[in-house]
Amino acid sequence: MTGNRRNKTRILAAITATLAALVCATDLLVEHRTEGRIAAQASRRLKPEGPVHADLTTPIAGLRTLGGEVGDIEVSAKGVRRQHAVMDVTVRLKDVTTDGNSAGGTGTATVGYDQVTRRLDSLGDGLTAGGQDGDLILRGSVGPLGLPVSVRAKVSTTSDAFTITPTTVSVLGRSMAVDDLAALPAASELRNELEPRTVPVTGLPRGVALTSAHATDNGLVLAFSIAAGPTPGAGRGAA
Repeated sequence: MTGNRRNKTRILAAITATLAALVCATDLLVEHRTEGRIAAQASRRLKPEGPVHADLTTPIAGLRTLGGEVGDIEVSAKGVRRQHAVMDVTVRLKDVTTDGNSAGGTGTATVGYDQVTRRLDSLGDGLTAGGQDGDLILRGSVGPLGLPVSVRAKVSTTSDAFTITPTTVSVLGRSMAVDDLAALPAASELRNELEPRTVPVTGLPRGVALTSAHATDNGLVLAFSIAAGPTPGAGRGAA
């Protein structure tokens, strides 16, 4: 009897292990196919110049799709062209369903500094944009003598625009507030060039709003909130 019980226990353990392996394999297969479909649809809608990746981040995400639930998704795309600019985009959505709804989420768009410089061509003639400690830095040469100058600027946002406001300027090792330049006759022209510049962010999908912007080593990062409901730009059968 003892031997029979041991054999039955071994058989049950083997069956359990086999079923677990099958469930895992099925989940991975369905998850892989779902990620592929999401990436393909994102590629068709965004038409990026670079690759698109989709990752299901909820446990047992693959098997959830069989019941109409996808779970949490992260989609990234490189080289998305919008508003005459090329950017890298990442979107994170929660509780996505196969019919294209979600519980909302967040997104980011990173714009390279070469493109930021082009968009700010009227802000500080000859200055190029970069990032340092979360602030936007404009560097270059100004005036008839070509003096090297460094301008630190803050970036603020509304739901559909961001504003770059120069705050301090450094010339020949001396730093001062941009507003104080008005008191220096020789620097009045530079002061006029360093007026705040607002850049509209148009064409956002319904339910998407700009929430913040900050400078990084790789570019200016715009952050967005995504309201619950249909996923941005999605039709039915999103997954």
